Amino acid sequence: MGKKLREKTKKDKPRPRNKDGTIIKKKQIIKPETKFNKVLKSGTENDLQNEMEKLNELNRLNPTKNTKNKQKRRELVLQRRHMKKRLMSKLRRLHQGRKEALNKDDENENENEESENEDDDDDGEKKDKKNKKYTPKQVSKTIDMMREKDETMFDENDQEIKEALENDEYKNYFNNEYSPQILITTSIAHTGGIFKFIKELKNFIPNSYFYYRKKFDLGTIMKKSIEKGFTDIIVVTERLRKPYKLLLIHLPNGPTMEFKLFNVIYQEEIKGHGTSAGHNPELMFRNFKTTLGFRVQRALNALFPKDEELKGRELITFQNQRDYIFFRYYRYIFTEDFKSANLQELGPRFAMRLLYVQKGLFDPEKGDYEWLYKDKMGVRRRKFYL
Repeated sequence: MGKKLREKTKKDKPRPRNKDGTIIKKKQIIKPETKFNKVLKSGTENDLQNEMEKLNELNRLNPTKNTKNKQKRRELVLQRRHMKKRLMSKLRRLHQGRKEALNKDDENENENEESENEDDDDDGEKKDKKNKKYTPKQVSKTIDMMREKDETMFDENDQEIKEALENDEYKNYFNNEYSPQILITTSIAHTGGIFKFIKELKNFIPNSYFYYRKKFDLGTIMKKSIEKGFTDIIVVTERLRKPYKLLLIHLPNGPTMEFKLFNVIYQEEIKGHGTSAGHNPELMFRNFKTTLGFRVQRALNALFPKDEELKGRELITFQNQRDYIFFRYYRYIFTEDFKSANLQELGPRFAMRLLYVQKGLFDPEKGDYEWLYKDKMGVRRRKFYL
């Protein structure tokens, strides 16, 4: 009974009325958010600027001091920031739309002027558009383009430097006096993880043979390899079960070069890779500009036979970029018009950095270094050595 009585009393409450007897309607309290949304949708530029001024005044007066709850204060501040961002973006859009409209009007006026000029001419020749200047595209500057000039830059016109470089230890190879025979081995301390990289080396280097290192010194290995007719030795060392360094020794008189390996990606990990058919690959070297770079190029070139088998359509590229040598192995197929070619990567894929060049055979104690990389060399980002 008590609940029913309460319901009746609520219903029977008299509503406030005017003098005429009409019921006074409650004023609809419009929240500030709804006003703001209306201004954003259908407001003009002046309305948007007025709203922006109101927000700036609120932030200047800082009315959040009256709210005792910290969380409410934080919510108010975040809400005002969000509103300010929306206003700024809407104003930006309006300005962009106005600029585009002005540009279109200018284009239409120019077209009308051209059509009038064409009609007036007896010959009917077209004239160039007025008040339009050709602006060339800005070429983006890279670190390679901003390279500092080096005194050791290789100049093909300088015959003295060219003759000195061409009469080096690789002269017999480039005169087709022998075909390269490469011996591949590991360091004394190694694990099974290094053999995967050695297998990939044998796939793309023809006439390469792997021998277990066991506990032989490099001195004895070099003597025996010279007796058996090998022209180069490759020693692969590892770190944390991954290939870390590559030592290249040219026989019988050197030089010796050591490279550090980076980002080795095997054939299996390359998507859509192919397999080599065992043909002698073509070689491409790019961006070896200094005398040191030309010497490294000749050392890498001497690992592969001179008689390239073009029927195999296999290509190996060594690209120098900021003293990092990037290795890629492809098979190419020409298109029907012979203007371009499609590439299929065979793998592997890795990068190298030269650590030193030593005269003669490998000798860590008494060796004479032609060039040695130091940590200070990597400070100047525009200074390169290859």
